[in-house]
Amino acid sequence: MTQYLVTGATGQIGNTIVRMLLDNGKQVRVLVHPEEDTTPLAGLPVEVRYGDILVKDSLKDFFNLKEPRDAVVIHAQERNVISDKTDLMVRRVNIHGTMNITDTCVKKKIGKLIYIGSARAIPLDNASKEPVRDVKYFDRNKVVGDYAKSKAEATQYILDKVSLNGLNAVILLPSLVLGPYEYGNSDIISLIRDYLSGDLKVTIPGGVDFTDVRDVAAGVLEAAEHSEKGTCYILSNTYMSTQDFLHHLHEITGRDEVTKTVPNWLLNGKGIAQLYYKITRKSNPKDKYGPFLSPEPLYRSERASADLHYSPRDMRASLEDTVDWVEKNPPAEKEETGDPSKGSAKKASNG
Repeated sequence: MTQYLVTGATGQIGNTIVRMLLDNGKQVRVLVHPEEDTTPLAGLPVEVRYGDILVKDSLKDFFNLKEPRDAVVIHAQERNVISDKTDLMVRRVNIHGTMNITDTCVKKKIGKLIYIGSARAIPLDNASKEPVRDVKYFDRNKVVGDYAKSKAEATQYILDKVSLNGLNAVILLPSLVLGPYEYGNSDIISLIRDYLSGDLKVTIPGGVDFTDVRDVAAGVLEAAEHSEKGTCYILSNTYMSTQDFLHHLHEITGRDEVTKTVPNWLLNGKGIAQLYYKITRKSNPKDKYGPFLSPEPLYRSERASADLHYSPRDMRASLEDTVDWVEKNPPAEKEETGDPSKGSAKKASNG
């Protein structure tokens, strides 16, 4: 029977993958940092192994398998910080951690590696306005932001191992996810919380492509059995402007609609803009709207639809589910953690 090994199992995508694997009767082993909060795994019949993706030797127990050729490793752990501020751990976790997982898969001759990349890592071609349907190479110099650059570099590293070492790996490239099982406080969840609390007073120009985390997880299960080696699958759904996103929140919740838009010069300008925020002691609204600011092309998921039966759900319904999840699951209290990919955690138990 195929053994599934999942990293990042406490994150939204990883946790959703774990739940879907279990629902389909699969054997699941998860990698957990010794200082990680395991609340998202509570009550789930998973086999827990402790280790740190930044320390290759600590992965031995996680990769200790009788039949490694029958195993599928799903690498979903990442550090996702979409901000102008530099976060050195983004590079360490997303690049060096991925290299450690990939190298170990090569050494152990793992049956298949499925890497959860990001649509943000797709190279930007400013000369073309055609939707992106297929991507075969990644260049950190052709994307914007530390997160996108780190995911691009990690993805290309895996593809190089496919061609040079014969690694059986596939890449999934989801756009920004909505849906349940986000136990932390991601950028988009934080934005929704601010709207629900009434703290969100203005909007900004921008937009982003969304997909549902459950559709991504379903794509992973299909990729484990039906994907083509070395293929990159775009998992996208619907592009929403910032205004449309907030309008949907207004319709779903009945709360006041946010209509006042901050002009670009006040968001990105210097001099007067900086003086304004200093005098008023207000934060720049773009700090809240990080996911909507990064430039990106339009995506198409025809390859995933054909090979993985990828059939994304209605994003309005997905947003309703997300709001319902946020309202029923208040944010956890922040504590110090030894896990560099997390912003908060509690000591993990052996349960």
